[in-house]
Amino acid sequence: MSKEADIHILGGGPAGMASAYYAKKNNVTFKIFESTGSIGVNCRTLELNSFKFDTGAHRFHDKIPSVTLEIKKILGDELRKVVAPSKIYFNNSYINFPIQISEVLNVLDIKTILKIIKEVACNQIYSTKTSINFKDYSYRRYGKTLSELFLMNYSEKLWGLPPKMLQTEISGGRLKGLNITNIIKEMIFKNRKSDHLDGSFYYPRNGYGSIFENIRNIIGDKHIEYHAPITKLIHKNSKIEKIIYNNSKIVPVEKVISTLPITSLIKILDPSPPEAIMKNILKFRYRSLKLCVILINKERISNNASIYFPEKNIPYTRMYEPKNRSEYLAPENQTAIVVEVPYEIDIVDKSDFHEVLLDLVQTDLINKNFFSKDDIILSKIINIPNAYPVLKIGFDEEMGIVKEYLMNFKNLYMVGRNAEFKYLHTHDLFYKSQNLINQIFI
Repeated sequence: MSKEADIHILGGGPAGMASAYYAKKNNVTFKIFESTGSIGVNCRTLELNSFKFDTGAHRFHDKIPSVTLEIKKILGDELRKVVAPSKIYFNNSYINFPIQISEVLNVLDIKTILKIIKEVACNQIYSTKTSINFKDYSYRRYGKTLSELFLMNYSEKLWGLPPKMLQTEISGGRLKGLNITNIIKEMIFKNRKSDHLDGSFYYPRNGYGSIFENIRNIIGDKHIEYHAPITKLIHKNSKIEKIIYNNSKIVPVEKVISTLPITSLIKILDPSPPEAIMKNILKFRYRSLKLCVILINKERISNNASIYFPEKNIPYTRMYEPKNRSEYLAPENQTAIVVEVPYEIDIVDKSDFHEVLLDLVQTDLINKNFFSKDDIILSKIINIPNAYPVLKIGFDEEMGIVKEYLMNFKNLYMVGRNAEFKYLHTHDLFYKSQNLINQIFI
């Protein structure tokens, strides 16, 4: 059987679709193997009763100009500039995120405020050491008091581990720019936005998933094999020779790009990796999400891109309202919210549990006066597996051993958040995918 493409791409998620896009752009033949019936994976836009919502609070930031230009080419006039700041919900009040001191003044007593200012000033003057974990990193950026109030509980809810066990990279670059100068400016000019706030971003008119749907239209469905889970990667002499999908279909390959979770990739190698490698991947953890989607008979719940809930007694971490990204995502005079509940291993996936979870979330939001019970049109839970790689302290050595083993394969390449086990954004994925195609073929 002859090779049907220059490159075979495992997974039709954001990294897989970006790789295919740049392959086509450079006249490289390719084939995508996607285990489900749709592309996008955790970056899809779904529809429920004429409401549209994303499988995550996705936004596109203009961090890499060349990538932004490419996204504009892909989407054309569908890409819009949106201004919608995010908020922290704390003690029945709202605070800008990243944190703005002038708003903290409204929810904390003067003694606590003075303590916060002192901590930030001391950090700026005396702190020169490199942070060793996320807890230490937060303390050095915001001080102990602010961190304990707004970041520690939230991070533990999101990642399922104490912040002192997490790497600094989980911040995603959000904890920066808070200093004593900004604090003084905010306290004097309370209505003036400080430098560390960022409420503007790009967003597609018909949902974030349309980025990848448009790529699918560009590359053509004939290059995508749907319902094609990879069950084995046959290798010999440090080279992947064949892929087997659906347990029986065999395809000879020349080069392979894997966007699969690195744990899944290791498990499908045949022959199997050494026992030490197999044991190592048992330590890799991913955090998954349950999305509570609630359709509401109200014009709007808020004007924010996202609302974060740091308090420990609140079972969810974040809520976003699709309509605040694009008015086209909800019918007129109605809206929807998506509430994220993190989990690690889905051992409770029965419909009766989902009913209990929905009731718990809805009741809590009703008690907080976001909407009333009579406003609810419909609600549903969506599972998002492997949403985030959990970046633990001391994990680099374990990861290094696995990656060193995989690098021995001359024709195997990895790109993507779960494949590289890194906290990456869409602009990162496109940039990496472009460089990868250039590295291999140009």
